Amino acid sequence: MIVTDIISIVLLSVLLFWSVYNGSIIYVGIRSKRKIRALVQAESEDSQTAELAFSLIVPTKNEKSVIRRCLDGILNIDYPKGKLQVIVVDGKSIDGTREICAEFEAKYPAVFKVISEETTHGKPAALNLALPFITGDVVGVFDADSVPEKDVLLRVNSYLDDKKIVAVQGITTSINERSNALTRVIAMEERAWFQMLMSGREKLQLFVPLTGSCQFVRRNVLESMGGWDENSLTEDVELALRLVEKNHLIRFAPDICSGQETPTALKSLVKQRVRWYRGYMETALKYGRLLNSINKRTLDAEISLAGPYMMVVSLLSYINWFIVAVFLSQSTPVLNFTGLVIALTAVSLVTVGVALTNSEKPIRLRNILWIPFIYVYWLMQMLIAGWAFLKLVFRAKRDWTKTAKVGLETPNPDKKRSFDMI
Repeated sequence: MIVTDIISIVLLSVLLFWSVYNGSIIYVGIRSKRKIRALVQAESEDSQTAELAFSLIVPTKNEKSVIRRCLDGILNIDYPKGKLQVIVVDGKSIDGTREICAEFEAKYPAVFKVISEETTHGKPAALNLALPFITGDVVGVFDADSVPEKDVLLRVNSYLDDKKIVAVQGITTSINERSNALTRVIAMEERAWFQMLMSGREKLQLFVPLTGSCQFVRRNVLESMGGWDENSLTEDVELALRLVEKNHLIRFAPDICSGQETPTALKSLVKQRVRWYRGYMETALKYGRLLNSINKRTLDAEISLAGPYMMVVSLLSYINWFIVAVFLSQSTPVLNFTGLVIALTAVSLVTVGVALTNSEKPIRLRNILWIPFIYVYWLMQMLIAGWAFLKLVFRAKRDWTKTAKVGLETPNPDKKRSFDMI
């Protein structure tokens, strides 16, 4: 067996392990759905106290189409306004966003504070700019397109009754899922992420990443960590890794929910995912030191962050299998093994697709037609991960690019989206 065959088998074995590992977490997440539903209902009965003061940060830059909806949604939160502070950080907007935020500050000066960046350096820098003005016990982050449910803070308050928990990550759901085929598939992906992977990780007490919005961290801990890393493209997961490194506990909360917009155009999605995947890749390299003190959370964190790398390996395996099968027309151990991995990947995607299409309401036979789109979407994500990897290798310029929003949907603030997913 030649060296290239050995390398191929090793890489494919790693990919197979990664697939089986995450498949096991997904299985646990699916099996725990009923228990999660019972947990949500039980904790909703204990979430009526408002003991903690909250400071919510909303970073904005040219968000005129969505920012009013977001700030109205925050005002609609059922929580004593005397214990709520909202800091809007404007990144030199030129579309009227700053003026809209100023309206809220003028009308509700006890709640809203607007600060402006002199120079913009991305979301983590905007978040850090707000830290000196924080007065609350807990710091929350909502993106400018967020529409939080009315009880989010009461529920976070309930979770943080446990002093061992220093951070809470809620779920985000698509408010424009029905816009087009792309938004439908992305919304399905988001449900899979929260309903299966995040729920499975919570059940197994593994690594729970922060996802950038609808996230909450105790102020004293955040300040002791020095805030957010301004050099990171994925400041949310980078902060989560620092918390895990210090043995702090992050809790996934399926009953804490905020709506947000799903990218409606392919160009917008590609820009978003290139930043995500490159950020994950860089963070995985930076925190390889977590493996120096292995426990189930640190090990799971590194495996999780390896996701984009595994997508690149998967892409290469597809290319390798196609070249050998079409141009060499010979059966080799590598070809057969690669074909097996591809087949298992296809089976896994179909299984997830069936589970997600069955979750579509109302359940119709035509929902099964979404499964081919899910597979095409996976192929597209592999290509995006490959592009992010090339940008990492060749040290392309690192830009914190924001995702474009359109603001066409205004969800019902009284609708409980958190229960829809479970």
